[in-house]
Amino acid sequence: MRPSYLFWFAIAALAPASSALAFEGCGRGRAVECYEKVRLPDVYASRMRSVVVRPAMTHVYRRPAEMSAVADRIEIAPARWDTIRRPAVWETKTERILVRPAQTTYVEQAAVTRVVRETVVVQPATVRWERSRGILGRGDRMCKVVVPAVTREVAREVVVAPARRIPQTTPAVYESVSRRVLVSPGGVDRVYRPAVRGWVTRPVVLRPARDYVIETPPVVALRHENVFVRPGGYGWRRTR
Repeated sequence: MRPSYLFWFAIAALAPASSALAFEGCGRGRAVECYEKVRLPDVYASRMRSVVVRPAMTHVYRRPAEMSAVADRIEIAPARWDTIRRPAVWETKTERILVRPAQTTYVEQAAVTRVVRETVVVQPATVRWERSRGILGRGDRMCKVVVPAVTREVAREVVVAPARRIPQTTPAVYESVSRRVLVSPGGVDRVYRPAVRGWVTRPVVLRPARDYVIETPPVVALRHENVFVRPGGYGWRRTR
C-alpha cells in the first residue's frame, strides 16, 4: 500500500475524536453512528516499467585498404627521326684588288756635254837635214835637225753623259673590297632519336577497404513509478 493510504488511515483513526468535538451536538448524544463527508485522495498504483537508458546503436567501422607501390618501366617518348635543316654558312672576306696597274713612263734626258780645249798637232814633228858651213867658209857640215811639230789649241765639245731615257714608274693602285663568300651550303640532316624510357611508381591494392558493422543492443533498466488509477473525490466516512 502506498504511503498516501497510510496517511489517510492515520487521519481516519484520529477523526472520531475530532468529529466528536466537531459534531458534539449531533443527535444530542442519541446518535448511534455518525458519518462525515470528507475529501478522498486520488488513487495511485505502483508498478515497474522498462526504461531504455541507451538506445540500440549501429557503428560502421571502415578498415582502410592496404596499398603497396610497384615500379614499372614505361616508354616516356617513342623513338623518332628528326629532320634538321642546316642553314648555309656565309662569310665576309676582304680582298685587295688591283684598281689600276703600275705604269712606267720615260723622260728624255739630253746628253751632258762640256767644252774641252786641247792642243792639236797641225803638223807633226819632222827630222830634216841642214847643211852648214864652217868658219871662214871652210867645210860643209850636214846636221840632222828635229823640226818640232806645229800645234794649235782647239776647243771641242765633249759628251760627259750621253742622252738617255729615264723611266718613271707610277705604282699600282689597290683597293680593299669586302664580299660574302659561301663557306658551307645548307642542307637537311636526319637525326635518329632513340626512345626515352623511365621508371614510374603506381599504387597497387593488396587488400581492398572493408566496412564492419557493429551492433550495440539497447540498455534497458526497470524503473518504479506511480500510475494514476482514478481521481479522488468526496465520500462519507464513519466517525463513530
